[in-house]
Amino acid sequence: MMPKLVSAARGMLVLILTLLCMAPAGARTPIIGTWSTTVDWDNRQAGLAITLSIGTGGRIRERVMNHDGMSYDLMGRYRMDAAGATMHFTWVDYSPKQICVGGNCTPMGPPQPLGLPHTSHIRFRGPNFFIGTTEDGVSLPWVKQSTHP
Repeated sequence: MMPKLVSAARGMLVLILTLLCMAPAGARTPIIGTWSTTVDWDNRQAGLAITLSIGTGGRIRERVMNHDGMSYDLMGRYRMDAAGATMHFTWVDYSPKQICVGGNCTPMGPPQPLGLPHTSHIRFRGPNFFIGTTEDGVSLPWVKQSTHP
């Protein structure tokens, strides 16, 4: 099942990941926080829920999950341009490194290539909503997750 998730998500994830990671590292900016979106969620076979955590210090983490709860994480570094509208990021690690079913484990390669630079553009539509557009022109709506003390 995980190979299907990786396969279905690969194209969508590249665009999502690219568009989500657009915040100035270390700066106080509205992009810092946890954001979520879905891709084709009504489709039980291919729908994905994506959560992106953008932190200060230039760190990002993205979790992609299917309807069955199977997921993978990508971790990376980012930096924003001076205007705060373009993010440059690179994935540097991922998990899990293997898939285990019924006691049998199989190595899993990265769901996205590691070490390759990406660029995304964002347009805020309020403090808790932005549209992210990837290098290849795909746009997704992102909603900021509220934090409760």
